[in-house]
Amino acid sequence: MGRLHNANLSGQDTLEHFIKEFPNREQVAMMTTWLAANEPGTFTFTGLVDPSDATVITPQATVDYGYCWFSLSEAPAIVDTPRYDKFFSVSVFDMLHNVPAVIANPTRPILLIRPGQQVPEGDFEVVELETDQGLVFTRMVVVDNLEAVRALSASIAMRGGAGDMHRPVQRFSPGVEQAGLAVIAAAIPFLNPDIAFGKRSGEVGDITLAGAVMQGQLGTPSDTVRYALILRDSGGAALTGDDTYTVTVPAGIVRDTGYFSVTVYGADNKLLIPNPLGVYDRTTYSAEAEPDGTYSITLSPTGDGKNGIPTGKPFYGLLRAYVPIPGADLTPQVRKG
Repeated sequence: MGRLHNANLSGQDTLEHFIKEFPNREQVAMMTTWLAANEPGTFTFTGLVDPSDATVITPQATVDYGYCWFSLSEAPAIVDTPRYDKFFSVSVFDMLHNVPAVIANPTRPILLIRPGQQVPEGDFEVVELETDQGLVFTRMVVVDNLEAVRALSASIAMRGGAGDMHRPVQRFSPGVEQAGLAVIAAAIPFLNPDIAFGKRSGEVGDITLAGAVMQGQLGTPSDTVRYALILRDSGGAALTGDDTYTVTVPAGIVRDTGYFSVTVYGADNKLLIPNPLGVYDRTTYSAEAEPDGTYSITLSPTGDGKNGIPTGKPFYGLLRAYVPIPGADLTPQVRKG
């Protein structure tokens, strides 16, 4: 079942065009993989993500993810959602990796629509997309209640969305592709996570967006989620799987309706690291706070230590702040030993 069309457009085999095209290429690759086993306009759910799940790089562990790739080529679509008393978000992505909406704990049906399409009658949260195809991506935090979360996930559904799923992807010469990937990778250490993703085209520069997608596809704008990479210790050295580190998460970075998480990923594949404890992150719900409101997270080969997460190989971490406090300093302190 062909879902994409490769086009080698004359005069566009350039480094600049590759960088601009990169988010579309990655979105189409993920969509195509998903469509090989699923139908447009239907939801699938991961349950608790583990190291074998390579659907998306840098996944969060204690979350039930939902995926629904769709097309509005024929008509708008409507997403119906349940109520949940913990964090639950619905993100809408287009194929350019714009994120026109991230709705936390929605209370109304969500209407997905293209410019010029007729709006149906009803009380909706209206989301307008720049491309026909897109993704509805749900996150429902799991706090020792997976069975209840899965029951709620079963009531998340889309009405419509089964239009034309073909999406063009530009081809590039090997030299341009290799150079483009190198430029994008080189830009990642200099990215500001607070401006890495935008709601519409033009809000984020091409290199910034490409680097953000390479580092963590399906990331979201900073008014809903803020990110801080944990790449090196306080001495500037890369993190190894043989040493023990203490990461201090600052106090006061999320609102009462939100939460934080620290997740560890393999430096080689950006996926969760297998470990016998089955512990891949620590969150507001699973970590013990210090008296001053900070959190001390231990990253060690075995997972020993306060609020420990096992490592065992070269790694990096990602601090996420859901429903963040604007302007709060997210910088985690990383101490070796």
